[in-house]
Amino acid sequence: MTDRKLPSIQLSRLEAGRSSRAADDDSPVLATGVDLTDPRRFDGVLLRRFCAAGMDFVIAFVLSSVLWLANCMATIATLGLLSLPALLLAPVVIHVAMSTYLMAGESGASIGMRAFGLRVVNLEGRKIDHVQAFLMAAMYFATVTLFFPVLAVGFFTARSRLLHDIVVGTVVVRSDPS
Repeated sequence: MTDRKLPSIQLSRLEAGRSSRAADDDSPVLATGVDLTDPRRFDGVLLRRFCAAGMDFVIAFVLSSVLWLANCMATIATLGLLSLPALLLAPVVIHVAMSTYLMAGESGASIGMRAFGLRVVNLEGRKIDHVQAFLMAAMYFATVTLFFPVLAVGFFTARSRLLHDIVVGTVVVRSDPS
């Protein structure tokens, strides 16, 4: 057998890539420019989120309808064994995957959120990572489909945060507060 070396990560490269912000600086304005103390960032966020979610659901439905045509071909090939599971799971998988990819991306927003001027940031005002985006999308989809009244939490929390925002540690803000 041959000896294999494990890949190593040079920590000096990681340290150089970090933000130049001082550790004792508690300023809410971060590298992304999101000021979480500005109350204008949270004006009308719940209504915008509702409309953005509707738009995202329509987009996911259209994409899953297109994939339904491919499902018809798979139905013939599998004698109908995959038809119902694929038809039921396609919108869920498409919505969660699309939201995860886009919310963890550079804009920090899904297509519906971009259309309504929203973005998702963490509690420090920075963009979220893929794990937070996946958890947020999956928990939102589960909340909407299983127990819709939980969304009323947004009326009673600071910054109009919903239950899945609190659990994941995210905040939805307006992209441009003006």
